[in-house]
Amino acid sequence: MARHSKADGRTVYTVVPRQEFKPGAHRVEDDKVPLAHRVSAIVVAAGVAAGTAAIANAATSGPATELAAGAAELGAVPDQQVQNIQTVHNVNPGTKVSQILQMQQMYAQQTFEQASKLAADSHAQREAAAKAEAERQIEMRKPAKQREVEGWIKDAIKILQANGTNIDNSSVDEIYTIIIKESNGNPNAVNNWDSNAMRGTPSKGLMQCIDPTFRAYKLAGYDNILAPVDNIIAGVRYTYARYGGFHNHPGLVNMNLGGGYLGY
Repeated sequence: MARHSKADGRTVYTVVPRQEFKPGAHRVEDDKVPLAHRVSAIVVAAGVAAGTAAIANAATSGPATELAAGAAELGAVPDQQVQNIQTVHNVNPGTKVSQILQMQQMYAQQTFEQASKLAADSHAQREAAAKAEAERQIEMRKPAKQREVEGWIKDAIKILQANGTNIDNSSVDEIYTIIIKESNGNPNAVNNWDSNAMRGTPSKGLMQCIDPTFRAYKLAGYDNILAPVDNIIAGVRYTYARYGGFHNHPGLVNMNLGGGYLGY
């Protein structure tokens, strides 16, 4: 209804006929659509929004169970939908994805480092085992007498180390050579024909020490000149004291120069 004023002061009311709406480019709901149907559509739309948001939230920050729960939210009641929408509103998906990627990268790096360490340790263990087996095979190929003498030498070296002598098993071959040249590996050998014997102090034992030399260089508790380990201890300490080590031992030096062994 429209109201118009005439020039003479009269007011005229015009009734406008009801406009009929027809289907076209724009859909207009007819007032006759049941209210229950319209309310249902609104609830479904809100449910879709909430469920979709919940799915996005679970995809960026939650486990698979939450993702499934987000899908179930498509039929949620309005209060739950509002709560889910608010939760998603407070989450920055880009930040969450970045954090997940960083965590995955760190995990991958740690896993790689652990695997590399395990591989390196395993390789080192295999090399050590192979080296030990090779050494064992070499030892087994040696004559029994040589293994026995070298066993005495290694025992003497341990005692010498414990008493301050700077020596290790790298000297085993040198000591063994001296022993073979001096006594042929016989701990009971006594030389009754050389100049020392003529003076009444024959050389004795594996390294052919004379009594005065043995007494001067033995260690306390290792007092038997004919005992293999005791004799080696005194012979090594004498060599270090007089020559500074086996690198200056006259018999070894001359052999290295292509000559024969010389007594010390």
